[in-house]
Amino acid sequence: MASRRMRPAAASFPMRTALALLAVLACGCAPGAARAGEPSSVSAEASAQEGAVRAVLTYREGLGGPLPYFDLKLEITRSGASFYEQPVSSRFCQSGCEPETIDSAPPKGDSVAVSELEGNEQPNVVLGLSTGGAHCCTVVQVFSYDPGTMTYGITEHDFGDPGALLRTLEGNPRPVFESGDDRFAYKFATYAGSAFPLEIWSFQEGRFVNATRSFATQIAAQAASLFKGFLAGRGHGEGLGAIAAWAADEDELGHSALVASVLAREQRHGELRSHEHYGPSGAAFVRALGRFLKRTGYR
Repeated sequence: MASRRMRPAAASFPMRTALALLAVLACGCAPGAARAGEPSSVSAEASAQEGAVRAVLTYREGLGGPLPYFDLKLEITRSGASFYEQPVSSRFCQSGCEPETIDSAPPKGDSVAVSELEGNEQPNVVLGLSTGGAHCCTVVQVFSYDPGTMTYGITEHDFGDPGALLRTLEGNPRPVFESGDDRFAYKFATYAGSAFPLEIWSFQEGRFVNATRSFATQIAAQAASLFKGFLAGRGHGEGLGAIAAWAADEDELGHSALVASVLAREQRHGELRSHEHYGPSGAAFVRALGRFLKRTGYR
């Protein structure tokens, strides 16, 4: 069974660094060196199937070396016959991509999924990749079958640090990609204090389409959660990241008057404070946020 790379929480110590440190402590050797007689890597795989379409991702997982994952290869079969078998590559991470969780379905998430995304009775293969690093980036590749040429075409999208999960949401018959707006990272707070307005992407006619505004229920739920986060952090001057993302969600719902009223109230009460002067506070924050929301298309 493959081991699966899960993105660490923003405030946590990078998982890869922690694992490397534990390996050094355990064997008393420098990173990159395996103990005598032990293999330097192990084989791993992840697979998924829907109907006659099966996808298998194979790779090598390093043990204590500088490359935790390498030799990624994807094979797609239809009724047992191979229609695609190639090393994994992306314009965002070339041949150095790492597997990343994309399918959150129980019992465990995985880096490969097979699902009909376009409603054309041709299941797509979905591959989750990471460019590596503590805060970047999730790349999703979708493989679409062309019955005319009997070949698979590849479309990919960089979801940045928020990542993406393939989910079937209430009110929508086909799976979509749930993510966040990466442009809000570091904008009004440190990364740990940043929050990301909801983004939901569908895959239609061979391309990724931002369909967020079709999911008002999900946007409203996230907005409520973000405002609770602001209330919890404002006393410590750590709520600006949350309220910025909340304002974006509410603007997406057409609630600009509510946003203006709440920001004015919190400004009067002195609650729009930037932690350790990271960015603007008070009225300056409100003006900066308004300009940013307009520039990013929320207003």
